[in-house]
Amino acid sequence: MEKRWRCTICGYIHTGENPPETCPICGYDASYFELVTDEKVAGAEVKSVPKPVTVQPDKASAIRQALYRISYGLYIITAHAEGKDNGQCANTCFQITSDPAKVAIGINKQNYTHELIQKSGKFGVSVLSQTGHDYARGFGYRTGRDVNKFEGVAVRRGESGILLLDDVLVTMEATVTGQLDSGTHTLFLGDVTAGEILQEGDPMTYAFFRASK
Repeated sequence: MEKRWRCTICGYIHTGENPPETCPICGYDASYFELVTDEKVAGAEVKSVPKPVTVQPDKASAIRQALYRISYGLYIITAHAEGKDNGQCANTCFQITSDPAKVAIGINKQNYTHELIQKSGKFGVSVLSQTGHDYARGFGYRTGRDVNKFEGVAVRRGESGILLLDDVLVTMEATVTGQLDSGTHTLFLGDVTAGEILQEGDPMTYAFFRASK
């Protein structure tokens, strides 16, 4: 059984007896790869052990690499205000409490979606599956001020009037109840007012997106 090695910086998966000399995605060397598959030895299951990093990077690089290793997903955050719709790909969306249901999202202040959320006090979340690469690309890398990102995308309006994607795992709608100024971004806290389960499957993570794009 061939071994599988994961780059701990970007999530790229390499198959082979040894890790590659450098990651083809982020360029880091073999010391940043870890064995991620279980091996069967004499009928017993042996768990792989992460390889320790013997040479520490400088402080700034260490902080950056530490952040890369935090696991997070990819989501399409949508908003509607004054007859305008927009959506963007975001990697910051997480549950705060379950009863009552509260989530938080982080949105760049320069983004059009941020402007619409500020005006309406509401936002939608569409959780991408592992086949959602085109959505991640289509709702990222460009601004909704110049293009209609929903063109050709199957969507519907939720109870709040916000557009939600159809071809995703789940959708949620939320009303903003608090904001935290985070420098370049705003952290919006929202009460979840609606949710729908659309598909079964595994959610898209940023590491999976980078490794399989």
